[in-house]
Amino acid sequence: MEFDLVIVGAGSGGYEAGLYAYRRGMKVAFVELSPETVGGSCLNRGCIPSKYMRHGAYLLEKLSKAQNYGIKVEGISLDLRTLAEGRDQVVLTIRENFKKFAQKLGIPIFYGRGILKDKNTVYVEGSDITLKTRYILLATGSSCADLKDLPADGKKIFNTDQIWSLREFPRRMLIVGGGAVGVEFAYIFRMYGVDVVLVELLDRLLPSPDIPEESSRYLARKLKRLGVDVRLKAKVTGYSEEDGRLKVSISDGSTVEVDCILVGVGRKPNTEGIGLEEVGVEKDSRGFVKVNEYCQTSVENIYACGDITSPLMLAHKSMYEGKVAVSHMLGERENVRNDKLMPKIIYSAYEVASVGLTEDQAEDEGYDCAVGVVSFMSNPKAMDDGEDEGFVRLVVDKQTGNILGCHIVGPHAGELIHQVVHLMKANLRADFLASSIFSHPSLSESIVQCAMEVHYGPISWVKKG
Repeated sequence: MEFDLVIVGAGSGGYEAGLYAYRRGMKVAFVELSPETVGGSCLNRGCIPSKYMRHGAYLLEKLSKAQNYGIKVEGISLDLRTLAEGRDQVVLTIRENFKKFAQKLGIPIFYGRGILKDKNTVYVEGSDITLKTRYILLATGSSCADLKDLPADGKKIFNTDQIWSLREFPRRMLIVGGGAVGVEFAYIFRMYGVDVVLVELLDRLLPSPDIPEESSRYLARKLKRLGVDVRLKAKVTGYSEEDGRLKVSISDGSTVEVDCILVGVGRKPNTEGIGLEEVGVEKDSRGFVKVNEYCQTSVENIYACGDITSPLMLAHKSMYEGKVAVSHMLGERENVRNDKLMPKIIYSAYEVASVGLTEDQAEDEGYDCAVGVVSFMSNPKAMDDGEDEGFVRLVVDKQTGNILGCHIVGPHAGELIHQVVHLMKANLRADFLASSIFSHPSLSESIVQCAMEVHYGPISWVKKG
């Protein structure tokens, strides 16, 4: 069987690339491990099921404020089995729709491990099928990298692939890792009544250079206020099981008893055992596939997208890189990889969104920055919604007025950030944003107010007399 493009991996990036290639007139085929893994980690074990659970946690928090709106709520009961059934149904529906849509378009999905035999041949192990193709796109994703001292067993110690098997809420849980995964699950389980201990090795939550420390501090304060026991500069030094519970020693000298541990750190690219070395596709020392700005590997007709190209493991990054790769196959050169335009969104007790450079990063790159900060405390829509915590922070190059970055903490930050992403992609400056029209009342007004702070200068309140 011969195709224009064979995509190894039908997760977020592979699937989006396949549909895009189909739209552009290419004859496409997918290779995916099994019918149950179509959609990849994001759909089956990552962002989709976790956002379902996070929305439940968010609703519980909203209910706690319902009395302010004249609504009396009584007799709430919590049931993880019902939550899991609803979550799993959403995942199943999306996965089956993926398969049905591909079938309707005439895009075949071959099940089994895709192995490169040469630069134009993919062998589907398990189905004993050989596919010939002009181009290959590698979209094999990533998998959990377990900690040696905390081996996940799916019974008492869970990694993020195994946590979905829980059908009863634990009374107490320890979460290892204060990154995006750790803070999301800490919020989810705490709002559902679980006592959560969150342990982070570094000195702040969300310890990424792409996220301002101010965002981390805001989130840490909120999680603590909700009752999460946050331990920074700490790690698990040992554990033992007694009477069905885990006794866990922490490097701060304390010992905690929990029902289970969730290890929320580290993923590794799925680049082993698929024939990369045999055909000459180069990898770096960490196992990531080396690609250029067009997602092209060291073999000119083989491309890669998503988790296997860099540690920035985001479903939308994979989807965008897949389209960049297909565009390049078709002879186009306008679309290129640009991680500085990649929005990063974390869903926890707040939504934490970021794009571009932080103020520190901009200064390190030699920019003279102007920074506008507007709090949601003064935003009428946020006040109406009872969600007036958080801020918008805009980083601008003083010399040119170019927007270098934006960082939002608070309500619907993950939706608001895209306004700035598109302004940056279009190279529109802070003065353009400052003169734009935003509806009132809206959360988006805070973005234009940030631009006015930068372009016209901050408003100073002078005490007279």
